[in-house]
Amino acid sequence: MGGFNRWSTAEKVSEGIDLKGKTALVTGANTGLGLETTRVLALRGAKVIMACRDQQKAEAARDKIVAESAGNIQPEQLLNLPLDMNALASVRASAEEFLSWDMPLDILINNAGIMIPMERRTEDGFEAHLGINHLAHFLFTRLIIDALKRAGQARVVVVASGAMGMATQTAELNDINWEERKFSGMRSYGDSKLMNLLFAKELNKRFNQDGIVANALHPGVIATELARDQSLPFMILGLVAIPFMKSKGQGAATSVYLATSPDYASKGGLYFSSCQEARPEYKLASDEALCTAVWERSEALTGLDNR
Repeated sequence: MGGFNRWSTAEKVSEGIDLKGKTALVTGANTGLGLETTRVLALRGAKVIMACRDQQKAEAARDKIVAESAGNIQPEQLLNLPLDMNALASVRASAEEFLSWDMPLDILINNAGIMIPMERRTEDGFEAHLGINHLAHFLFTRLIIDALKRAGQARVVVVASGAMGMATQTAELNDINWEERKFSGMRSYGDSKLMNLLFAKELNKRFNQDGIVANALHPGVIATELARDQSLPFMILGLVAIPFMKSKGQGAATSVYLATSPDYASKGGLYFSSCQEARPEYKLASDEALCTAVWERSEALTGLDNR
């Protein structure tokens, strides 16, 4: 559908789309794909909430988007929301602040993420990929679910990755927090990206009747700040690969496509790459029982099962 491919840009896939009167929220909106996604959604007329950890960088990004828009994006279209995915207390505070604004949310782009080679723990003691890439977004989405319901027809777009092919997670979710296995940065990253997809599928199943459509995607390989914490050999390899990478506009295209395309206004629970439906890169990615298990385990780990 749409005829778009890996060369399509976020501007191209949203050409002719009018988002005036719509509200979007993008996590990690101050850099990389989040910044480009924010810019294009605002260019199409949406009010975009930039949910970021570093408010100084978020303000600078907001000013940059407006200044470079040739008057096509107004300052009032972009709002900043403090959100630190490294601490669930911050996630709860951020969700509470957003809900206090009393506005329906038409589009949620769960974009923020990390990819690091070393073992690191969040403030809550979770392995960082699990805690930031999955649990924080799971909790934030669940806490603001009423704002998505109020939109009447809302879309949740989850940025996963083909790196889920490196996942080692089992159907039993053994050692989900990497406390027993020998740590691997790429495998733990793959685990978190697999959970992103499973979360999107289960979210769509549970809330589609409330008008919420959720899909996940692989953005492609792009030169962004995601690799800033990688080893020197990895970064050198990345420099060699730059000519073969997508641009930020191409990398953000699938997120924007899923957020705006009429083809997917009511069709969810799917996985995409280069603006096309794709087959997930992990054997358990279509396991419905695992989708439910990840959801229930995530509720327990974030304390939602005690509400």
